[in-house]
Amino acid sequence: MDHSMKGRATTLPATCGGGEEERTSDVLARFRANLPEGRVSLGDLIGALGDRSLGTILLALALPTIAPVPLGVSCLFDLPIVLYTAQLAFGRRGGRLPDWLLKRSIGRGLAARTLDAAMPRLVWIERMLKPRAHRLAHIDQERWFGLLLLLLTLTCIVPLPLTGWLPGFALVLISLGLIERDGRAIGIGLGLTVAALVFFTLVASSLSYAGHRILAATLQ
Repeated sequence: MDHSMKGRATTLPATCGGGEEERTSDVLARFRANLPEGRVSLGDLIGALGDRSLGTILLALALPTIAPVPLGVSCLFDLPIVLYTAQLAFGRRGGRLPDWLLKRSIGRGLAARTLDAAMPRLVWIERMLKPRAHRLAHIDQERWFGLLLLLLTLTCIVPLPLTGWLPGFALVLISLGLIERDGRAIGIGLGLTVAALVFFTLVASSLSYAGHRILAATLQ
């Protein structure tokens, strides 16, 4: 099986006809229309976004969290997103993913279905974004922000019932807020992050308590 990325990542222009700036959904729509033959790697997706900024890499990794995709797709992105946010948490602003992770791939058809499922939600979020709230718009310079993202991504991938969608949505909103430098979107994303972490803690505590009660009843 060929996982090579060489010559496959699509570099897309930053502007569209008429000088209007393309939005992330436009770039992804074009990537969807020109998917590599055979298999599509994580490196292909990140390369298609045309930029290695924090916002675009996070968005590439977070897309499956807002799409009802098979387990195989979500697993492809779980380890990369944890490794990347861990680098941020330890202060590595120029963090990157190793080549062996960038070469991880899924079939072309599955990649197309994943993008098709995520795009409507992405477009809906983008309609509300614009540059504003300058202080929050540059929050990615703060080290604690990386730690918060790490905690958020861990809640995304732990297989507890009803705990995945909210942190995934928060992560996508924060990613788009960083790309568009929309501090208000980032602020809402941070609020959702706190809510997601609280909800995750409540669910985990409830399951743990129920498990202990069942075990105690069994041993009696």
